[in-house]
Amino acid sequence: MDRTAANGLEPRLRGGVLDVVRRLCGVQAQDAAAARLAIRARSEGLTAADVDAEPGVVRTWGWRGTLHLLAREDVPWVLSLVAERANRSVAARWRALRLDDGIYARARAAIVERLAHGPATRAQLREALGAAGVDAAGQRLPHLLRRAAFEGLLHHPLDGTFAALEPTGEPPPRERALAELARRHAEGYGPATPADVAAFSGLPRGQILQSSKPESGVGRSPDRPTPETGAARLQDLTPGGVGWVRLLGAFDPFLLGYRGYEHVVPAAHVRKVWPGGGWIHPVVLVGGMAAGIWRIDGGRLEVEPFGDAKVPELALAAEAQDVGRFLGRAVAL
Repeated sequence: MDRTAANGLEPRLRGGVLDVVRRLCGVQAQDAAAARLAIRARSEGLTAADVDAEPGVVRTWGWRGTLHLLAREDVPWVLSLVAERANRSVAARWRALRLDDGIYARARAAIVERLAHGPATRAQLREALGAAGVDAAGQRLPHLLRRAAFEGLLHHPLDGTFAALEPTGEPPPRERALAELARRHAEGYGPATPADVAAFSGLPRGQILQSSKPESGVGRSPDRPTPETGAARLQDLTPGGVGWVRLLGAFDPFLLGYRGYEHVVPAAHVRKVWPGGGWIHPVVLVGGMAAGIWRIDGGRLEVEPFGDAKVPELALAAEAQDVGRFLGRAVAL
């Protein structure tokens, strides 16, 4: 199985939203619209509303300390791996905001109490914290909510509210959790190396190396294209308009599941995909290689090809139509 098949891009995965999220071991969801599009690119017949309504998926802070869609049942073992490291990474910011364990303990109790009555907005949670004597002005509120999420107390649905997260069991021992990460990453992104798993998860490479076993699929050395061979692959695929097409949203897992970019983006065009500021543009994937970037302007889907790349028009038109179907609005190429 090659990486595009493992990642559910070609062929597309059969099943629902939960099946896709499980295969990918989580979908970055800092941008809610982009997370929905990642599901679309790997499924058939689903809609954005299906993604929002899936009860088996929650949106919470996970890999790399960022918001992800995760299978509800995966939350305990994922948090067991990332929470401590994520909290340590913001320790200096907590000191600057004059937050400490005592303040958090009061905030935690107030958050749990408020969410016991149902989902709440940021404003409602800030009000509840204020009533409990906790100053939640400015960046204090998101930092308090993020720590509560890393404890598994709440999640952040795609509608922008916050809701209590019901327990789904105790996490396994750390060694087993690391082995599960290695196995699941290999299933959704393989072939992959420990460095790829570390880049995907945000965990130290040494921990991944210790957990990698031959049966996990991690540790094999995939035939990584160089920037030159990546450009050659793009030329081979596109002059005659040959190859399947996928419209990947911003921050797509296929771009974030590995260390480096050479498996998908020719070196000459990297800055078009990663312009800086933490943003990753939506990509037109042709036969497994990025052939351009795209955006929707009003009801128009506009494509900016890389150089002389030729994107197969019929396949692109079908993808544009499917994006419109998924979003529930007309999209013209």
